Amino acid sequence: MLEYVLEVNGLTAAPDDYRAQVVNVVSHTQEDIVNRIMRIGAGLTRSDIVAVLEAEKQVVVEIVSEGGAVTTDLFNAFPSIQGVFHSTEASVDGVHQKVRINLHAGTALRDASGAVKTKKLPGVVSGTIISSVTDVKTGAQNSLLTPGRNIKISGAKLKIAGDDPAVGLFFEPESGGAPVPVDSSDLVVNRPAELIAVIPALAPGVYRLRIATQYSGSTLLKHPHMVTFDKPLAVQ
Repeated sequence: MLEYVLEVNGLTAAPDDYRAQVVNVVSHTQEDIVNRIMRIGAGLTRSDIVAVLEAEKQVVVEIVSEGGAVTTDLFNAFPSIQGVFHSTEASVDGVHQKVRINLHAGTALRDASGAVKTKKLPGVVSGTIISSVTDVKTGAQNSLLTPGRNIKISGAKLKIAGDDPAVGLFFEPESGGAPVPVDSSDLVVNRPAELIAVIPALAPGVYRLRIATQYSGSTLLKHPHMVTFDKPLAVQ
């Protein structure tokens, strides 16, 4: 069941327009996929499944690194070049032009979208929403933190804005103690739907991520809106 809440749509002029914000999405790792394959009873051992998945990953990466495209029922991956060339003699320099890998859903995933059942949660949300937190180093979602590396926060009205002293991105130790702030210079991406920041030098332990911002979409709020992510994040 895909759960969602409604929030005021600041992109339209109509005051009664709302948009859906997906919440509580459960992230599944490769280990979860292996477990589900084992439940199907495909006649393969766990080591067989892991080996095949790892081999597929290596082959796909190899094809893409050669400049090739991959088309499967699950996804389509193909390269393109992004950037502007100022001369017909110019070539990709890796700074002004970059190779980009595009990833689109394949037929099986597109068909799966039609089978998703949705559930509207009560109420209308008008403030900041944190829907997921991803540790970029490990790819772990809503679970791990790697100090010194990037964290990606997805949601709505996340942008850190305002001059109130309480505004910012913080990691609060569950064991107690002062929240650890993220320096404003370490906010790599600061957008309403996405924040990317460098994780501070956190000691091992469990933390709660908190955002305080005066951003509202049009004018700044008089007082910061604060929200704490509901899932614990661990530094190992």
